[in-house]
Amino acid sequence: MVASKCPVQRLLRALTGTPSRRASCPVLGAMHTARQLRAALGFTLIEVLVTIGIIAVLISVLIPSLSKARGLARQTREIAAGQQVMTAFHAYSTDNKDRILTGIASPAMVNGNMIVRDATGQRLNSASGRIEEAQRYPFRLAPYLNYDFAGLYHDPAQLRDWTNNPENYLNFGKDLTYMLSLYPSLGMNVAFVGGSDQLGQFDPLFQRLFGRVYIDRLPDVRRPSGLMAFGSARGVAPPGVELGQLPEGFFRIEPPYYSSAQGRRWATTYDKNSPLPGLNSGFVSLRHAGKGVVAYVDGHVGVAGWREFEDMRLWADKADSPTWTIAPQ
Repeated sequence: MVASKCPVQRLLRALTGTPSRRASCPVLGAMHTARQLRAALGFTLIEVLVTIGIIAVLISVLIPSLSKARGLARQTREIAAGQQVMTAFHAYSTDNKDRILTGIASPAMVNGNMIVRDATGQRLNSASGRIEEAQRYPFRLAPYLNYDFAGLYHDPAQLRDWTNNPENYLNFGKDLTYMLSLYPSLGMNVAFVGGSDQLGQFDPLFQRLFGRVYIDRLPDVRRPSGLMAFGSARGVAPPGVELGQLPEGFFRIEPPYYSSAQGRRWATTYDKNSPLPGLNSGFVSLRHAGKGVVAYVDGHVGVAGWREFEDMRLWADKADSPTWTIAPQ
């Protein structure tokens, strides 16, 4: 074999360990060697960077889809909870001669004939120091749910935290029974379904002036498929209790209008981060992509947005306009 006089070819042969049988052009020889080196190494830097870029694009496309899927799963879970609550709601009515579950009971009610007990059988009333727990709806529906609260809370992790870390609230004089009564995922439309002691609706003077503004018997409801009994709620932490974040739930929701003297009681726009959800949206939560779950008196469950929640016809069986208010009779 005649040795090549070209120093580039000699260098190429030294690098590859094989004699070059390509054209005597050193440039073509270099290109051939580059292809051999690329095959030996697998990928070039440019190819690796392009692959990383493609993966990043795919991740950016998939993350919103995964987030949406998780959101739909949470919404589905809450709709199922609403159906469970409405089954208990109707069972309660059947056992009480068509009477509707009271929204916020008065102390006289829970200290009298309205017997409310916790899961251990202890009566909740003034004598046991459990008056607030008895006034709220969860423990009055609890017997119809077999005292299984797991489905009634938006965040199962929060419920586990309350159960496993009681020191978070025991130091402030609260316990699990109190927390369970305060933060169900769905708040009750207490002003117009079952009535509210907080609004003075059981006072004889109030009823003489305004009449019975709330429904208290199922057969008397004129629009059961359009009247909300429960809706997605959000509350605030009780005094002194710090749980790290606001629980996504509350035992009541309040309407945008009530009396003409008050005017509109909500803000004009929804703020999911408002530190005062009562003033912003009456404790209504639009946590499902701008919508909240609504459980209707007839038992069906759906979702509604800000516009629907602003309409008083969703709230009051007697309402005939979006801005309807109670008035003296």
